[in-house]
Amino acid sequence: MGYVQITIASDEFDDKPQHLVEVADDAPVKSIVFEIQKEFGLKGSFALWLRRNKQELDTNRSLGEYNISTGTELEFGRKAKRIPAGATEITGTKRGYFTVDGASETFGVVWQPALIGRSTDAASASLLAVDLTNVDKSKTTSRQHASVSESGGAFTIQRINENNTLMVDNVQVGYLSPVPLNNRSVVKLGNVTLTFHIEELSEEEIG
Repeated sequence: MGYVQITIASDEFDDKPQHLVEVADDAPVKSIVFEIQKEFGLKGSFALWLRRNKQELDTNRSLGEYNISTGTELEFGRKAKRIPAGATEITGTKRGYFTVDGASETFGVVWQPALIGRSTDAASASLLAVDLTNVDKSKTTSRQHASVSESGGAFTIQRINENNTLMVDNVQVGYLSPVPLNNRSVVKLGNVTLTFHIEELSEEEIG
């Protein structure tokens, strides 16, 4: 275990806009988020992002897994700020996220409908909860391929274009026909394979 000095900036801080902190490189992101919320008395759903590319950090991974070193700048803020118009924040005790087969990317599902697809510019990227641009080099997925919704802790997925193909646990999904997403469900869109995960949040994480 080692330690890194990083800068964390946020407009949520009530003393100064950024803090230089020293943290263990094997510390999970969720513990850092929790400590910041505890320090400033913040309630709700928060996240950390890499300031240079706005990549949201998976709360279940450590700083070391992201190769975050001394001098890295992170941004802390409410997840709700990143929710696009027409979508609503997912609240409650359960959260869903996707991992990508053969890649390190992780995508949290923090709003609904959570669109899955490929972006062509910053505007289209802001609409996507799961942007497959960097993992689908052969462009086998569409710009808006599928969407995920949540109700009472249960998640569903549907394809939103007649020409798209979507498989969940090896079963073809019909057009505009939502099917359940369970923990560890395998989702295939074009040549991209995702695994869906459901985690139960603690009272501290729910706020």
